[in-house]
Amino acid sequence: MRSYWDIAAWQAYDIAIIGGGIIGISTAISCAERHPDRRIVVLERGHLPTGATTRNAGFACFGSLSEIAHDIDMMGADAAHTLVRRRMEGLQVLLKRCGHHVIGYHADGGSEVFLQDHPSLKRLHDVNVLLHDVIGDQPFRERNDLRSDYQLSESVFALIHTTHEGTLHSGRMLQALWKRAVELGVHIRTGTEVSSIDADTGKVTLHCISPHQHVDLTCLQVVVATNAMIPALVQSPAIPEITPGRGQVLVTAPVQGLSLRGSFHLDEGYYYFRELDGRVLLGGGRNLDFAGETTTSHDVTDRIQHALEDLLRAVILPTHYDVAIEHRWAGTMAFTENKQPVVAYAQPRVLVAFGCNGMGIALGSSIGQECAQLLV
Repeated sequence: MRSYWDIAAWQAYDIAIIGGGIIGISTAISCAERHPDRRIVVLERGHLPTGATTRNAGFACFGSLSEIAHDIDMMGADAAHTLVRRRMEGLQVLLKRCGHHVIGYHADGGSEVFLQDHPSLKRLHDVNVLLHDVIGDQPFRERNDLRSDYQLSESVFALIHTTHEGTLHSGRMLQALWKRAVELGVHIRTGTEVSSIDADTGKVTLHCISPHQHVDLTCLQVVVATNAMIPALVQSPAIPEITPGRGQVLVTAPVQGLSLRGSFHLDEGYYYFRELDGRVLLGGGRNLDFAGETTTSHDVTDRIQHALEDLLRAVILPTHYDVAIEHRWAGTMAFTENKQPVVAYAQPRVLVAFGCNGMGIALGSSIGQECAQLLV
């Protein structure tokens, strides 16, 4: 039986945020900053978020040359420009909110590796002109001299570098954001899964599964920030289709003399790698099996792990054929067809917050600010 105090604690919130990942916790912080009188709770089904926030590569990036060129073709130059601006703004909010040192941020730049000629290489000038007012003079530069500095394979055709990217420690980032939220008075309830949402004109009731009990939480407004799991809780014509995408990662044993610095993109962002504590972190390969990787499973597959290992030895560490793999994992990303973030009411009092498309670290903070502005 539940006590009176326990029951009362579950009924006393103004705003409930479902999902404790970067978008959910950033929304909580922005709401607490904007509405310090509101009682805010974050409901996280795990002890820590396990979708994408703690299972990514730790890239503080805004998009590579080929990704942005693709976005221009898909959504138009104005929309691509706006999307990059939102990513840059989000990164600045994150760094200001957490502090560079606290989250292990290193401003070592980012590089896109091309193994052969690519149409986007001929668009370098045009993309730089488009992004000048957002990022500054020449956001991207051809730096083929860095191939030898990073000890990459001689098979690398071209290397495009930007000084405006960085890397961070995703676990420390999440800890810093949770700490900041608690300092602002946000309650975080872990081990609490929301099974369904009932909304009427006066309140929202969340049916929750908490340790050893089923409980209902009532609030005035709710934000659904569960990334690929949003469709399981909310269906609305106002919300575009959100599709899961598995991201598989491996991490090597320490590599003596490793000279990689910054973040690296390859094959329009479908592959990505970086140095991490003297090791190589390498992920991607979803484009090898789109159908099979459209899943929320966190299993890794032989096909993609083997492809990652081949890339590791052929391109990234051509002189370290015997390097061991010490860690493997997968996380759940999510995508919309037009790559646009989503901040919209699915129904009265039920707001959906989604901004990933592979750029959750960059967009999380700005999405949180947009949510706080809508929650009146």
